[in-house]
Amino acid sequence: MTDSAAAGIRFFKLEALGNDFVLIDARSTPFAPIPESVIRLADRRTGIGFDQMLILRPGVGALLAEVEIFNADGSPAEQCGNGMRAIAAWLDHGGELSSGAQLGTPAGPVALARHADRGYTTVLPGPRTLNPEALGLPAPHLPDEFTDWALISLGNPHLILNSDQPPSPASLARIVGILDKACWRGKVNVGLMHIDSDDTATLRVHERGAGPTPACGSAACAAAWALRDQRPSATPVAVAQPGGSLMVDLTSRPGHAVTTGPATVVFAGTIAFKGPMA
Repeated sequence: MTDSAAAGIRFFKLEALGNDFVLIDARSTPFAPIPESVIRLADRRTGIGFDQMLILRPGVGALLAEVEIFNADGSPAEQCGNGMRAIAAWLDHGGELSSGAQLGTPAGPVALARHADRGYTTVLPGPRTLNPEALGLPAPHLPDEFTDWALISLGNPHLILNSDQPPSPASLARIVGILDKACWRGKVNVGLMHIDSDDTATLRVHERGAGPTPACGSAACAAAWALRDQRPSATPVAVAQPGGSLMVDLTSRPGHAVTTGPATVVFAGTIAFKGPMA
């Protein structure tokens, strides 16, 4: 895409629990960024700033749109739980959030709905367990206090570790550093979870391709699965992250994760590129 073709590309800044996004509606306007352009736009000083870029492409069949997801480092992602609610907020703002609305993602279809009290609800493909070997990784060698861990996929992989104490930025950074040295760098999202009660957990996440973020929706689903694996119940799990709390229901829709939480459209603007996009 050249300068003239890229002139006037409209973007929307969205957020959900402080996890922030740039959305570009490419259902009728071609847009194909190269990784370097995504990185440039993700810069919080010289660009727009975001954790993920969400690009809407024409949907197939009953799907309202297909979603392409890029992390801030330009790498592709398979799923973005908070991003799906952010798209729901944007569709609602534009009058497109109809009953039964669905998006296509690399991880599978996602259903969207407005929630009467808590923002928006999404129905994501459900969690499933992974073995490190499936990702070509060795078993993680962790300090003794982190013997309980689970590798869980929501389409994107999450390593969830139990912590005896509420997780801090320093404790998360320590674990990420250990995993980086063990060839896990950039391979998974890393979540440090403290179980507060049978139905609540506190979580901090280092997202693959974005770094520490205020919240990660798919990691919250993985953490809820890990909690329920240890403390079985049909009750939804409230997962608290620095950006706020997300409700995760793993039982009302078998095989799916139903998330409910806030999301907003922050502002809109126009991208003008001085170099090629692709």
